[in-house]
Amino acid sequence: MSTEEGESLARVEELAEEECWELLGTKRVGRVAHNDPEGPVVVPVNYVFHDGFVLFRISPYSRLADRLRDGAASFQVDHVDEDARTGWSVLVRGHAARAKGWELPEAGSRPTPWAEGGRNLHVRLSPHHVSGVRLIAQ
Repeated sequence: MSTEEGESLARVEELAEEECWELLGTKRVGRVAHNDPEGPVVVPVNYVFHDGFVLFRISPYSRLADRLRDGAASFQVDHVDEDARTGWSVLVRGHAARAKGWELPEAGSRPTPWAEGGRNLHVRLSPHHVSGVRLIAQ
């Protein structure tokens, strides 16, 4: 299949669960999604994938911290090659809660925020479901 300009469209392929888990470990920035009274919200965060959990740090006084106190959330991470029109996307659905000290990896393996401010609240997303897709050039 091609576009009106004659460029080929990429083929969409579902990723196996094992590959989704592997890809989660290859990036450091993703997006956490949740609902608030005004509707769905998506926020970029720095993260690590550790022992089967998505771990990220946020300000304990933020709206996100208030909404993720203990509830449902999703996390998405992508890789896009705009020139080749290819890439992949992984979606994790689960339960977000404040991480307890014993649940955290060693200090050097924890997520490092890029943004300034006190981002010392560790949130741990426990996955219920993971899925993903890849765009493959034709």
